Amino acid sequence: MRRAIFWTAALVGMLAAASPAMAQPLLLGGSEVAPQTSYSYFGAALPFAGARLGSGWYGTVFANYLTYHYTITENNSPVTVGVAARGVQGGVGYAWQGAAYQLALSGALGYQYFSVHPSFAAGGGPLGSTLTFMPQIQARYDFTSSLYVSTIANYSFGPRAYWSRFRGGYRPVHWLSLGPEAIFLGGVNYRIRQVGVFAGIALGDGWSVVGEGGLTYASGLHRTGYASLSFAKTE
Repeated sequence: MRRAIFWTAALVGMLAAASPAMAQPLLLGGSEVAPQTSYSYFGAALPFAGARLGSGWYGTVFANYLTYHYTITENNSPVTVGVAARGVQGGVGYAWQGAAYQLALSGALGYQYFSVHPSFAAGGGPLGSTLTFMPQIQARYDFTSSLYVSTIANYSFGPRAYWSRFRGGYRPVHWLSLGPEAIFLGGVNYRIRQVGVFAGIALGDGWSVVGEGGLTYASGLHRTGYASLSFAKTE
């Protein structure tokens, strides 16, 4: 596992060292909270020299923190298990952009450390140091200047986890986007569905923020709400 940490750090370091030759970096960050799950991240997408945001080759560097819960049966009684995972990853992708569509494919190598409480309840899921590889697809199609659909989906080899989000967007004015969304995530011992709405606002000077909220359905647990806030900043 020391080798996994070394190669992850090396990839992140190479991307960071290359950043002066890159143009238009995109900074990204955000947090989502719910009673059974949470996720926070911060990082950047860095177009390589000769490329630009949304078109051509780019690198990614991210740090993240994930928590989730699931239930098991111990001595004929249900036990709620909590999992926390801290991670870092770096990757490379390629993006295409047309008159009405955007598409990006990427892959990232990462390292995550999983802790489980109570410790006897790992249940076959990831535990301790884990090397990850995460392919990802992002796509958007504009039906008109104000109506669009978008999706982002990935799968993480190592922890054997997936995450996907689908949105239908409406832009009544150029600085506002809103609509419904559905999110699906899960792993070896948990499954979560979220249904809600989002609203994104372009603030100017390259800043934009997105708020989300809705209902969370987690297997074996009660239905709850979720809320999130994220930001993006271009230079």
